Amino acid sequence: MSTTETKAAPAAMHTRYGPLFRRLFRHFFEPVRFPDEAQALLEDLARRGTIVYVMRSAGILNFLYFNWAFARRGLPLARAVLGLSTFLYRPLVLILRRRTARGAEAVLQSARAGEASMVFLRRPSVLRSRGSSTDDPFAALVALQRTTDRPIYLVPQLLIFKRAPSRLRPGVTDVVLGSAEVPGRIHAFTSFLFNYKRSVVKVGMPIDLSEVVRAETGVPDEILARKVRGSLGVGLARELRSVVGPRLKSQRRMIDETLRDRALRAELVREAEASSRDLAVVEEEARRCLREISARYSPAWIDGANAVARWLFNRLYDGIDIDEEGLRAAAEASKQAPIVICPTHRSHIDYLLVSHVLVERGVTPPLVAAGANLSFWPLGPIFRRTGAFFIRRSFKGQRVYAASLSAYIRKVCRDGYTQEFYPEGGRTRTGRLLQPKFGLISIEVDAWIAGARDDLCFVPTAIDYEKIIEARAYARELAGGEKRREDIRGLLKTPAVLLSRWGRVHLQVAPPISLAALAKERGFDRSSFRRDERKALIRALAHRIARGMGDVQTITASSLTAAGLLHPFGPVLRSSELEARIRLLRKLAEAKRARFSKAMSIAPSDPTIPGPIREALAGFEADKAVKTFEQDGERAFRVEAHARSALDFYKNNIVHHFTEEAIVAASLLALGGATTRAKLTEPIGWLSRLLKNELSFRTDVSMDATIDEALERLDALGLLVREAESVRIREGQEPGMRLLRGQLADLIEAFRLLATTLDELSGGPMDRKRLVERCFVRGKEALDSGVIQGAEALSRPTFESAIAWLVEQGHLVPEGEKRLGLSEEWKPREPRQAFVDRLDRFLADGPA
Repeated sequence: MSTTETKAAPAAMHTRYGPLFRRLFRHFFEPVRFPDEAQALLEDLARRGTIVYVMRSAGILNFLYFNWAFARRGLPLARAVLGLSTFLYRPLVLILRRRTARGAEAVLQSARAGEASMVFLRRPSVLRSRGSSTDDPFAALVALQRTTDRPIYLVPQLLIFKRAPSRLRPGVTDVVLGSAEVPGRIHAFTSFLFNYKRSVVKVGMPIDLSEVVRAETGVPDEILARKVRGSLGVGLARELRSVVGPRLKSQRRMIDETLRDRALRAELVREAEASSRDLAVVEEEARRCLREISARYSPAWIDGANAVARWLFNRLYDGIDIDEEGLRAAAEASKQAPIVICPTHRSHIDYLLVSHVLVERGVTPPLVAAGANLSFWPLGPIFRRTGAFFIRRSFKGQRVYAASLSAYIRKVCRDGYTQEFYPEGGRTRTGRLLQPKFGLISIEVDAWIAGARDDLCFVPTAIDYEKIIEARAYARELAGGEKRREDIRGLLKTPAVLLSRWGRVHLQVAPPISLAALAKERGFDRSSFRRDERKALIRALAHRIARGMGDVQTITASSLTAAGLLHPFGPVLRSSELEARIRLLRKLAEAKRARFSKAMSIAPSDPTIPGPIREALAGFEADKAVKTFEQDGERAFRVEAHARSALDFYKNNIVHHFTEEAIVAASLLALGGATTRAKLTEPIGWLSRLLKNELSFRTDVSMDATIDEALERLDALGLLVREAESVRIREGQEPGMRLLRGQLADLIEAFRLLATTLDELSGGPMDRKRLVERCFVRGKEALDSGVIQGAEALSRPTFESAIAWLVEQGHLVPEGEKRLGLSEEWKPREPRQAFVDRLDRFLADGPA
């Protein structure tokens, strides 16, 4: 066959469609996601060599879509196609005016002419769910590559339009109509019609045949061709798995296979011996635990639940801003190792968001770790069928349950499922990132150490809301009200929730963290972990995840406006002052490469100009949190005292972006506004240790390096002057430094309140709960007298965290399970007063 014959062969892709089919293709093919980076890659390969598109399974739908997509994007059209049968579709393909080219020779001739071609590795066939092999052109292509300098690129690609994972055992429909991996004609068309708006193109890593033949000079063409075909199959399988996940197993099969876990069986034997019970009885207990824990994944239920979630998000929010680049990076990581998505936890809505976003992009959602309190009927069974697995809040001393949970996580890792859990444990009530809980993280690390997978990748993720649905409930709890048991069902039954709009939601994704790479970085060997090394690795991973979540939290208009309104404290704030505060915080955040909402990236800082800042203020005013009025011809604002805690939640959403600079500012103000670099280190270290349970600090650099970086940024912003060894606040810049210090003022004042309340322990121990209540009583008195300025300092979670810190430091001593007393060192009043005096210096205004 000549080159000319190849071009005229009866199946080449073309650009001549009639008006009916142009309209039809545009309707069904336009919504398919064709990644920009995939187009850029194909354009680059076409400039440098000859492309052979390689697909997993043959089908007229795949052919028509890529014909349309390549033509629309100006990419090389395949002039020969191998492995496509059109016997049943000849009336349809008459629009092509040709029949499909057949045979490896046509592909070879196209490659000789420097033209693109397409190869399907398998074709669907009756009574074979995985299809049958097509002719193999790769030996001929290898031989051709040895004779030409022009590279031949084999490009694996997929059109994925059915997200559901394939069954472990093919059903009757899979055998007759084809599976999700190798769909038959009817299966392909029906699946595409139902899913075309969520379909996606995946382009894998190209194989450069010129590099292959150079590296394998002495290998026969046939053997090299088999290696190439195998590599293409593996690459396509990875691309498919990154979207549809591993093969689907029933809940019963997952439990049965988990019960065969060697470590679990050994633990059950030990428990049977220790409790003098029959092994069969202990095994049945483990089975019950696994039924309580395990998900019961169902693609049909996921589609139904996602339809409800789509309606819900459209009803509640103005839209979802998504970090598409971050999602792509996570998808790339999932090709090498299972990923564990680790989102921040602000709202019950978090449970729905990540899965909804993935389903809308045609990706199988993760298995989600949820608290057992969410397993209530009827939502519990629905959550279980949509990927949730349930964990008790506490299982101390429950050895069978703990062993069963660990074995289930090992099984999930071994099978390659994507997981999702919340490192903070529960929802934050203050808006600040909570310190990561080590429980599930340690189980994941143990699964990796046990060899469940070569690697696990953790993906820190931030979910941020312009308005939080649970705001009133949080404010009540912060003010000392009892925590009420609530769930998403009760939340959404509230008419005010469904009848209101809650702004936009922001989903940002940090770079994946490889557990294997982290262990190597710290010099740990998986084959010989010591107990202290395991603990160090768990702690390092937990803090890196927390830092990753904080780094990608979105700076929204509501968070910036709240941060500017609250501090420094004052009865009235003029619009020009608020603008200056917002502009400074924006500049500092930009210097630290923080992520802004799309609306804020180009918005004005002036609250009087139409834009997101003005809209945020209008929202606060509508919520009766801020009062707006005219003063001396200028717009002015007053924060209502009862609403400070609500605004503080939004301020705290971004406080970690300013942590280092805020601590430097507070320390420099405490030293009178001028000092030496050496003297500045001590108060910074002291304040950092005080707030370590409330704020997330970097662990990858030394404290001195962190201080120097913060000083450099403050210098660049014009807030301070560094001369040789001296550091001082630049003249006229005290308001800016007080603004930064103000981001921590509520924490410092909360510690001060607790410290003064400890006077009541001089007569003897007190119940923890009673101590928190007394902090509120004293706090209200301190507010009335002006000793403290912000009502947001009266915060139950902050008081409880401060108590925990004092226990860690040995200043408070537990007596029994619930009571606390003063240590011998703190029983005299002098050390407690010295502590209060030091806190007061951090709250002082510094130079006049």
